[in-house]
Amino acid sequence: MCQFKAKLLALLMLAGCAATEEQPQEEEVRSERPALAEWQWADGELPWGTWDESLFVRAQSEDNPILVYLAAPGCEGLFPAPTPALRQLVAEKFISVQVDPFKRPDIARRYDSGGWPALVVALPDGRVFARAVDIPPANVEPYLRRLHTAYEEKREVIVAKVQRAAARPKVEKPVTIDAVYRACAVAFDSTHGGFGGPTKFLETSTLRFLLVYAETRGAAPARQMALASLDAVLASPLGDSGGFRAYSYAPDWSAPASERDALDQAAMLHLLLEADQPRYAESARALLGFVEGALFDADAGAFRGRQVLAGTWWTDPTLYTDRQAALIRAYLAAAAALGDDRAAQVALQAGDALVNRCIDGRGRVRRVCNSEGEGSAGLLVDQALVALALWELGQWSGEARFATAAEQVERFMEQSYDLPTALGPLSHYDKALALQFYGRQGRAEQVVALAGEPRLSQSPGRAHSSWARALLLYGPPL
Repeated sequence: MCQFKAKLLALLMLAGCAATEEQPQEEEVRSERPALAEWQWADGELPWGTWDESLFVRAQSEDNPILVYLAAPGCEGLFPAPTPALRQLVAEKFISVQVDPFKRPDIARRYDSGGWPALVVALPDGRVFARAVDIPPANVEPYLRRLHTAYEEKREVIVAKVQRAAARPKVEKPVTIDAVYRACAVAFDSTHGGFGGPTKFLETSTLRFLLVYAETRGAAPARQMALASLDAVLASPLGDSGGFRAYSYAPDWSAPASERDALDQAAMLHLLLEADQPRYAESARALLGFVEGALFDADAGAFRGRQVLAGTWWTDPTLYTDRQAALIRAYLAAAAALGDDRAAQVALQAGDALVNRCIDGRGRVRRVCNSEGEGSAGLLVDQALVALALWELGQWSGEARFATAAEQVERFMEQSYDLPTALGPLSHYDKALALQFYGRQGRAEQVVALAGEPRLSQSPGRAHSSWARALLLYGPPL
């Protein structure tokens, strides 16, 4: 989710445009294997620290502002050739940390930059007073120098501004299903399909919501918007070798981004199947072929999470738990809808990796598999998604080991978040996954406890499509 990725897609990642590759045959795609080369960083060496709570202690002790650089492979490049003066600035005038938002989505959400690469500057107590997304590298040093000068000379002005923003009254509004639909209808591009602009995203959660809204509310225009947008994407350069790039820089879909993310592939597979028309079956099968050929590592029995175009496609070697779980669920859905035994086999193999590599003995899900110290752990979004994937694997296979692992992950989730009655300050997407987890199992008491309409300080919009869809599918009858 790089460059100017809109906030509405912050949970669902690059610069430059690339020509569409000629689509290979499915047999050729399935025989390919990911190239796990080391990423060549576009940033030079800088004295970045690592994220931990002690940085706030150090910031207050040294009375320096905190600088957070949100960057990941393909979402970097603000420091290509740092000067000695810039190195000194980062090392001595800020408490500086670099954070990979793919591995630490909790920190990326906390600082809500709206895109990556980004610079976030905060007071020593963590309150943000400046953000900059994808600024020109030549502007980085003067930008940071101005901020530090302002911090030293006009701190009272900065603090007062931060306090005013925090004290501003928040008028909370209910997130209703019909309000989300109206927001979709207003933003729909009747010429090119999709929503908003000038940058256009796949918006699979929006399209999946519209399909369910059309079915449950008898709203033909909702289905028309969804299918028109899906057809536009399929006919565009975003469709690449059977898979899909993350977004287009142009509203007519003609300028595809240089990234293919596993979350997008999983969601597109669900969308193609849920559209329930024979003409989409071929695209669904091609997508299965792409994922197995480009993202599935048969030796590891696991899905790789993303690819970035850097001359050739670079495959991120990190095993991200959320992408494992999302693709397992999509593959099981394809196995059921298409009668594809191979998809079921791949899902079961990936399920073994999920159980053995991504969950600790307490049922806590690690964002990065095979790692105790890297990435987040125990996030509700990961707990709920993994619990869903494991429960569905158990239902499909009848194997107790998946059901047992799902129960273990569920127990940790409920103990950590006091589910289902007290969700606290969690996102609508987290809540939608929790609601879906209980709804898929038909657990009415938990569904009723979760399904109350959330109230937010911003108007309901397409960003709430996942929650609205979960309410339509699993919420109490209206």
